[in-house]
Amino acid sequence: MKVYEQVEEYMNKVGLKYIKNTQDFVSGLAYRTKDKQYTNDVVKHLNSRAEGRLIDNDEFYKLKNYSLDASVYISAAFDGGVFRHIGNMIMDCSEMFFGKALDLGCDCGIVTCFMALCYPDVQFTGVDKNPDAIENAKRLAEKLGVNNSEFVCCDVYDFHGESPFDLVTSFRCLLDVAYDKAHYLPFIGLRSERENNYKEAFSDYAGVIADNLKDGGNLISVERYTADYGWLGWLSALEEKGIYASDGCELMKAQDISSVKEYSVTYAKKEKAQVSALDVFNSVLSKDFKSGAGLAGGMAEFALYYDADGEIEFTDVYKKDRIIHQFAFATSKSGKRMYYDAGADSKKLKYYNEKKEQSIRKDFDKKLSMFDKNTYHIKDYSL
Repeated sequence: MKVYEQVEEYMNKVGLKYIKNTQDFVSGLAYRTKDKQYTNDVVKHLNSRAEGRLIDNDEFYKLKNYSLDASVYISAAFDGGVFRHIGNMIMDCSEMFFGKALDLGCDCGIVTCFMALCYPDVQFTGVDKNPDAIENAKRLAEKLGVNNSEFVCCDVYDFHGESPFDLVTSFRCLLDVAYDKAHYLPFIGLRSERENNYKEAFSDYAGVIADNLKDGGNLISVERYTADYGWLGWLSALEEKGIYASDGCELMKAQDISSVKEYSVTYAKKEKAQVSALDVFNSVLSKDFKSGAGLAGGMAEFALYYDADGEIEFTDVYKKDRIIHQFAFATSKSGKRMYYDAGADSKKLKYYNEKKEQSIRKDFDKKLSMFDKNTYHIKDYSL
């Protein structure tokens, strides 16, 4: 990734340096804070998050913002890569920065302050419900000599500016803002139903953006909800509130301390557009789609719906009222057969020719037989 000189200078000045591994992170945090118990508490929370256990997001961000130095250091480890991408985007989108801008879920103000320094003629407002984060954002702005920003401590769902903004930004915010409404939603299932659930979960936040955005105003959103789950729901929630995605939307990958993570990048405007949320979604994913190749994750599910010619045969496995596995068969537009296999944490799609139909069906029958019908409910249907 090529990074603008201004972005790299800012990251170095703030202290957003790459951290190679978890061992370096732990020792570095302990050294910076001089507080072993604090470091242990942070590690405990992060381990719980990594293991998928339910955690109190508010408690985590309170812990993260123990001090400005600690907050920046933790951000460097887990968001330094995506912050660099966001910095590049901010430099590339100069035509969107004028008048007043609202940064929702600003945390300790790292991105807000960068935008303010890049565009001194724009008045920025950063909003976050964590009082410690807001105090750290103010400290960072003072440290950097930023004088065209203000930071407001308020739940984003309750924020209403005195007048609408020309630009609203939401960077790495939706996952936390909508956590209570979306974290329990299934990873698999009929796409229209699953994405509609995400649409409903994101509806209130999309409404906050619409209420605070001028007619004709712009939205820039970079979120952890991607094609694997939720991005189409997010685009649809915005569309329902009169905010329509525009050209430039994409999927983005960024390195953090433990892995490469994928993000959805949404550019949208509060004015009627000719293309729908689904059109935008299909346009973005079709750029990297190749029919006939084995696929995984969000691209596997996309291929199933985008490339199927005719009916798709589904077999859903439920435990009580929750879907836990999904299989599907279809024929692609090129005539190849398609076999979709999705579980609790993975989605895969395989293309095959008719000669392999028997062996593929045998594999399907074997996997399906593992679900005891006394415990699991099997539902067959076609679309």
